[in-house]
Order: sequence, then structure tokens, then C-alpha cells
Amino acid sequence: MAKSKAEKRKQKRKQKQVQVRLAKAGKAVADKGWFYYEDALYYYEIADPSQALKSIKNAVKLLPKEEVVILLMGRIGQELGDAQVQLDAMDCLEKIGKMTDSMRYERVIFLINSRKYERCLKTAEDLLQNFTLLKIDDKRRKRTTIKDIIAYCKEVIAETREREESIRRMAESYKPQDGLAEAGAKHMTDMADPPTPTPEPSTVPPVDSKASEKPASVPVTVNIDKDAFVKALAVTETAGPDLYELALMSHKIRFAESFETLICLPGLTEIQSFWYQEETAKKVLKQFRGRALLSDEVGLGKTIEALIILSEYLRRGMVKTALILTPTPLVSQWQTEMASKFNLNVPSTDSPEFKSGDNNFWEQKVVVASINQAKSKKNWDLITSREYDMVIVDEAHHLKNKSTLNFKLVNALKKKFILLLTATPVENNLMELYNLITLLKPGQLETATSFRERFMKRGDPTDPQNREMLKNLLSQVMIRNTRALAGIHIPPRFATTIRIAPTKDEAAFYERLQTLLHLLNDQNKGRSKLMIKNLLAQAGSSPRAVEATLERMIDNGSWLLETEKEIKAVRNLCRTTVDTPKNMALLKLVKADSEKLIVFVKYTATLEHLAEFLEWNNVSFVLFHGGMSNEKKDAAIEGFKENVQVLVTTEIGGEGRNIQFCSRMVNYDLPWNPMKIEQRIGRIHRIGQEKEVQIYNFCAQGSIEDYILDILDRKINMFEMVIGEIDMILGRVTGEKEFSDMVCDIWVGSQTPEERDQSFAKLGTKLKRAKTGYVKTKELDGKLFGDSYEL
Repeated sequence: MAKSKAEKRKQKRKQKQVQVRLAKAGKAVADKGWFYYEDALYYYEIADPSQALKSIKNAVKLLPKEEVVILLMGRIGQELGDAQVQLDAMDCLEKIGKMTDSMRYERVIFLINSRKYERCLKTAEDLLQNFTLLKIDDKRRKRTTIKDIIAYCKEVIAETREREESIRRMAESYKPQDGLAEAGAKHMTDMADPPTPTPEPSTVPPVDSKASEKPASVPVTVNIDKDAFVKALAVTETAGPDLYELALMSHKIRFAESFETLICLPGLTEIQSFWYQEETAKKVLKQFRGRALLSDEVGLGKTIEALIILSEYLRRGMVKTALILTPTPLVSQWQTEMASKFNLNVPSTDSPEFKSGDNNFWEQKVVVASINQAKSKKNWDLITSREYDMVIVDEAHHLKNKSTLNFKLVNALKKKFILLLTATPVENNLMELYNLITLLKPGQLETATSFRERFMKRGDPTDPQNREMLKNLLSQVMIRNTRALAGIHIPPRFATTIRIAPTKDEAAFYERLQTLLHLLNDQNKGRSKLMIKNLLAQAGSSPRAVEATLERMIDNGSWLLETEKEIKAVRNLCRTTVDTPKNMALLKLVKADSEKLIVFVKYTATLEHLAEFLEWNNVSFVLFHGGMSNEKKDAAIEGFKENVQVLVTTEIGGEGRNIQFCSRMVNYDLPWNPMKIEQRIGRIHRIGQEKEVQIYNFCAQGSIEDYILDILDRKINMFEMVIGEIDMILGRVTGEKEFSDMVCDIWVGSQTPEERDQSFAKLGTKLKRAKTGYVKTKELDGKLFGDSYEL
């Protein structure tokens, strides 16, 4: 029946009313969504990303097609370091067609770092299929990275499925017969204690000699005491520390059967291992049987990988004795890393017990030693006569020549496991690589003659032939992680040297101190070298630091009258230099920008001096030093993050704590050891830093620090290098001598300013030459090994 005109008009009115209501509801939803967005933006801008995340998630639900809302969610996820939030933001952008090609590549990196292997594989394969159409930078390198990730994901997924299939087959092999399974299920359901059934004669299989190989079916019943079961679940009391330790031990025994789980990781402190480091450790443990060449690019953490492997073996009882050999300057660094990050307190050749001549030193279970000390005639027989479960050699490129004592020592050691660490396994000739591999696994590359014939081109000892065959052989003993694979992208860093002209009082102080140092040197014939070195370094920090040392010298007494008079004169001059030009330069830097600032100092006296100065000038600051309890340290970092502009810290510098929210730092004084400078910079220029890092180096004009900065900054551009590269360069120049000793010898031994200038110029030339050699070696390694995870 046709509708009348009145009914049609009524229906149209209803439809219009519905549309109006829907429009109003939609506008209300949108308004609510924008309210959440503004709320999230507010919290984001006041540096409260956790609260911002709650609001932005609500905003995205209500405004799923608004690009600006989704982008804010991505930024908040980045601020929190939450990979899942960033992935969600990328997925939302893809749905609305706003995802860039660069984001597509970054998503693959996020997925591999989040260990979402199956999704990563599919995403990476889709990306590779359309790679030629992508508009991104550095396409060739990124294509290689994608291929490596695809191969790695396939390997992990295959291993996982194989493991699951193995478990399934094992479960099926122990599966009871159907009738028994039903009986068991019935017992589980009834929660009762029925009598054990007696099988009737017809159900018992006859004994047949032909079928005797098959086991007879055995009836199985499952009985559960319902009351005891419920009572056990209802008990809320703790079991006690003894049972807890027993449970932990049982888990350790269970995991010790395979290397699928690294049991040492929960015990790490002040450090978080990365996925590629864990996978490297597993590969060495499972496939390489504890003998490997770790050849990661500089700065990716070969030391951490080696110590994870060592710790894993120690915890499983597979290693009880170990020897770690390093260049002399790195001994204390290894000892510190082992203690602070792996809770391994081991003696070293820097320890007092070694320096005291303790004959039992080399009998310790685990030792960190300078390879120079180990190969000496005094210690050679002691070391080579005993057996080691594990040997680790850092900077293993020093073993490249078979005729050197370094190579002969490591070759002579009796060892079950061995790790060689170097970022540059080949420097001049492929035979260097052959020698290293032969130390690890003799015969892997056959004889030297055979290796030359099969893999070395005549006329170019660095360019191999039969690359795929060589790659396959090396992949069985060598791992090389790259920054591209690890997905490590850190913003650049920039350094500014601020040379400060001393005041008249400061000039008088420096001049009088120099007189005292020459006097000490002349009277003690080199025995005061350490004292002179300390006083010079303290003078580069602050007069207050020098004053503290001079006070102790006066208290100790036993000085010649002339020397004591000079000590007191310099001490008095320290007290006339209170507000130094360095302090005023620091204050100017603080007032010029409201951004947070970390100020590094070496000495506690300087720390106290700066605290007084900043407090007098109404600058908000907190102190951080080794004498504080962990609670106070945590409170200082939290205060710096929340509402304080300046953190004044000693060398410890917030180690193990997340301070990447700060991107500016001041070297108020300058360590003479470039690796110490790198450690300071590494506190903020590391994974998680989102901004460009600004470094300000303070030094007095004409001081020893001025000369050091001139060499490190102007001659070799140290502050633009990747963290870790300076070690590679110094190792080519200093050998077994500390860089700080070299500059101190030049300063004290120079008779005239002209002689001093010439000596520092020569040192700068050596460093520049060493950097050129390192760059060539790095290019060669890139050509040989490329961006492959397993090579």
C-alpha cells in the first residue's frame, strides 16, 4: 500500500532528526577527542610522558584519522622508549595512508628489536618486494640490512618451530592409551579415590613371541587427594628462604641443560644487554662451542658480549679458571666493568697484590692481566704451565703476526674456550686473519700455503678470491655485528672548546706552581712523578683541588726547608683565586639557556667549590658523587630530571642511570686520558638520546689541557668520532704507555716553551697518522666483511 504524502513528510522529518542527532554525537565525540589531544599535549610539554600517553590513547580512539594526533602518540612513545606505542602509531598512519617510506624501514627495526620475529619477517619481505620504489636515503645499505633481518628472522622462527615440534613429539610419545586417558580424566573430574581396577582376562593382551618387542600396555590411574589439594592452594604463608633458594637452584639445573635461556642476565647491574649481544652469546655457546672471534663494529659492546659468555659458563660450572689478556691501558677498565656490571670481583695486574710481588697472584681462579706483563720472562712459565678453562684476548689484532711474543703466548696457553675480540681483524694482509682463526680453531682454514692459494689474489693481499667459500668458513668461528643490523641511530655530537684567559692572580698561581714542580722533580730524580702529575691535573681543575693536596703534603712533613716554603707559598696563592674565570664562564652558559646541563669534574674539592659558587648565584643544582648512598644518588638523578637545571658530578657520572633526557654537558676540567673523556660523553651520547649533544670543554689558555684539546680536537677531531674509536687510534700510538704519562713527560721534560710546542706537535702528528691508518683499516674491513651478522 502506497504511503500518503503526510507519512512521507513525517518519515523525512524523522530521518533529518536522526541525521542531526548523529551529527551532534559525532561532533561531541570529536570535541572529546580533541580535548584528550590537548590534554596529552600539555602533559608532553611539561615532561610527563606517562600521563600524556593515557590521554593520547583516548584521543586516537576517538580521532583515528587525524594525522596530528597519531604523530603525537608516536613522539610520546619515543620519549618513553616504548616500542609498542611507536609501532601502534605507525600502524595508524598506515591505515590513513600517511606513513612515509622512512617510517616503513624504521618499523622493521622496531619489530626486530622487539623480537616480534614473525611480524617482522612479513613486514620486511613486503618492504623488500617494493624496495626500488621507496624514497629513502642510503638505499643500498638499508637493503642489505633488510635482507640480513629476513634471514635472521627465518632462522629464529625455524628454530622455534623445530623446538615446539620436538616438544609435541615428546608429549605424544608419552601419551597414555585412550581408555587410560579417559580414566585419568574421570579421576581428575571426580577428585576422588576409587579402587584400582582389576583388568578382566579378556582385556589382558596374550604374550606372543613375535610381538614381544612391543611393550605391554600398563594401566595408569591418577589419584588426587581433594582436601590436601585445596588446602595447599589455600595456604598463603611464604615457604621461607631455604625453599626459595632450592627452587632457584632447580630452575638453574633445568636451564643448564641448554643455552636457549641465558641464566646470567638477571644478575646484571647498571647495564641492559641488547638483543644482538644476547644472540651473539647464544651462538657462541651453542654453535661455536666457546671458541669465537668477536668482531663487532666499534662501540657495539664486544666486552659485554664476552663477559656474558664468561658469566654464563661460570654460573653453569663449565668454567672455573679464566685469564683475560688486554693492553695495559685497558686492564682497569675490564676490572671495573666486571665488578660493576657482572658482580665479578677479580684481581688484575693493576691490583696492589700484584704490585706487591705476591707469588700466588697467577694462581687465582680468574685474573685480568696486561698482555705485556703476561709475556714477560718473569711470568711466562707461571702462566703457560697451568690450564685455563677460558681465555679472553681483547684488541686481538695485536696477535696478527705469528712471530710476535703476543701470538706465541696465546698459542702456548692451555685453554678449553677462547674468545678473541677485535673490530679490525685485518689491517694489512689476509694472513693476519688466517693467524687469528688458527689460534681459535687450528685447521679451519687448512694450511697457510693452501689458504694463500685458495683465497689470496696475487698483487693484492687484502682482496680475497673465492669470497663465498671464505665467508662460509669464517661464519663458523666469527661474528660481526654492525650498527645497521643493531638498529643503533644516535644523533650527532658537537664540541666547543672554551679557552679562558687566566686572571693576574691565577697567572701568578700557575707560575709559582710550575716552580714547585720543577723543584720536586730535581730533588727526587723522577720519584715524584705521580705527585707532579696529580698536582698538574688538579691545577687544571681548580685551585681548591690543589690546596687540598698541598695541605696533606704539609701535614706529612719531611720536606726540605726550601721545598716546604714553596709548598706553603703555592697553598696561600690557592686561597686568592676564589671566583675564577671558569666559574664565570659556567654561569654565563647556565644563564644563556634554560636547558639542563651536566657539569663533570674530577676532584671532590672542585665539586664542593662549584657547589658554593652555584648556591651563591642562585642556580638550581644537585650533586652526584661516589660517596653518596644509592638512595641519595637516585634522588639526585630524579631531582635533576624533574626540576633542577644543573647536575654537578664526578667521574662516576650517573653510571648505569638513564640521563639521556639531558643533551648538554661541560667538561669543567679535562681528564688527560681520552678514554675517560669518552666515558663522560657516553653518559648522554648513547642509545635513547633524541637530541644533538653539545659538549663544552673548559681550559685555561696555555695550560696542559689546552695542548691536549688542541691535539684531540683540531688534529684528529675526536669529538666527532664514534664512541670507542679513540681507543683504536691510541692503541696504535701509545703501545703499553698511558697517554696521560706521555703528555706529562712532555710538559715536565720540556726546558722551554718552544721545546714544549715542538714535542706536542710531534705527538699530534703521530695521532693524525694513526687515525689515517685506522680509517684505512676500517674501509678494508668494510670491503671484506660488509654488513653481515654472521661475518
